Formats: sequence, structure tokens, C-alpha cells
Amino acid sequence: MHAIVLAGQTNQGQLKALSTAEYEAEIVVGGRPMVDWVLEALKSSPSITSVGMVGPVSLSREGVQLAPMTGDLFQNILQGLATAPENADKVLFVTSDIPWLTPAVVEAFLKAAPDDVDVVYPVIPKEAAERRFPGTKRTYVRLKDVTVTGGNLFLARASAVPRLKERAEVLLAHRKAPLQLARDVGFGLLLRLLTGQLSLTQAETRVGGLLGIRGRAVIFPYAEAGVDVDKPEDLALAERELGEPGHASGQGWSGL
Repeated sequence: MHAIVLAGQTNQGQLKALSTAEYEAEIVVGGRPMVDWVLEALKSSPSITSVGMVGPVSLSREGVQLAPMTGDLFQNILQGLATAPENADKVLFVTSDIPWLTPAVVEAFLKAAPDDVDVVYPVIPKEAAERRFPGTKRTYVRLKDVTVTGGNLFLARASAVPRLKERAEVLLAHRKAPLQLARDVGFGLLLRLLTGQLSLTQAETRVGGLLGIRGRAVIFPYAEAGVDVDKPEDLALAERELGEPGHASGQGWSGL
């Protein structure tokens, strides 16, 4: 399977005060750029046969096909898709800011992903996130059957990605027009979400319909796939864990 790392996010948030790196992927964690932890985990995963990356030229790595980035998230996804082999059926997209990712977590997600859908997205239960990373602050969504935080990777059928872009851009265009967005989503569904009465199955069915895809949200117990480094306390935690001598997520690459 082909994996694509999205590494074009500029370092312009809270982390900018702690690192002079131009891009978040370049922020040093445990003695090396954060993206290298992600690349190592992917390269060491038995199911991953090739890797592409969308990002600046400064992130060029041996054995990784680099695609130029744009200022648009979904266009970057398409840029990354262009690095996949022509016969690729499904591709794995991963952000560059989850340095805790390991080959075992990658393999567990791929194993849990059903084959009969276009997009698979992991959601991590609040209990799993707080157990693995006590005290970490995440954004949670309270559903009827579970409270979850979103993952930072997803599996997609290559042919469905352009369709996903077209529909998602319409929804994003309405993000600052609450009434229109509510009409898009549906007032009834939005009310059930706000009151915690929406089930995970109902959510994935509605979102899949809006995006024109068959999607599945997989309850995934590995918080390493959902806790990213976007705040100073996250960076401090990553440095404490990954800076320890002997820590490794896999065999590594030459050039990393």
C-alpha cells in the first residue's frame, strides 16, 4: 500500500514561540524533525510498500517521492495522490505531526479498516486517549454511544478522493454561514449531535451522504493515531517520551 504524508503546515501557532522551524514537520523532537518519526513508522510497516509526501523541498528524503504543496488542504491531498502508483486502489494519508506513530499502530488500523467502503477514518475513545496520554487536552465529540476525538490519518480509495474534495469544499465554503451549514447537515441531525443523541453510525451515514462517498468511522483504541503535537504541552510530552535513549518506532531508513 502507498502512504502519503501531509507535511505542508507552516509553524504559525503556539509552537512558533518554541521553534524557529518554518514548518511544523521540521520541529525537532527527540533529536530529529518530527516528520521523520512518522516516516520511520511507515517505512517499517510491513503493509506499506511506498511513501510519498506533500511539503517543502527542505523535507526531501531518500526513498520518498516529494510533491509540491499548495495553500489548500484538499489540493494538497490531490498532490499527494499523484505520488501513488497508477494501479493503487487505496492509499493511506497521514499527517506529519503524530510522532508517536508506530508500525504496530499503522498495521492495526489497516487491519481494522473494512474493504467495502471508500474512506475509513479512526476515532479514538476519550478513555483511550486519556489513558495513554494523561492530562492531554483534545477536542472531543460526545456521541450517543461514545465520546471520541478524531484521528490524524485516514484510508481512502484513490478513485473517491477527487469526489471527496468537491463535496468537502462546498461544506467548507459554508463554515462561516451557520444557517447554510445547518441546512447542509440537517437541522435534526445537528440538534441530535449538540444534545449527544447522535450515534456513530448515524454520523458516518450522514457525513458519507454529504460527501458523496461510502465512509466508515472505526473506533480505534490507539491514541498515538489521534494525539498530535499542536500545543507547547504536546511538544514537551513528545520530547519527554521520544527523547529517551533507546526509543525507536522501527528499523529506520538510511537518510533519516
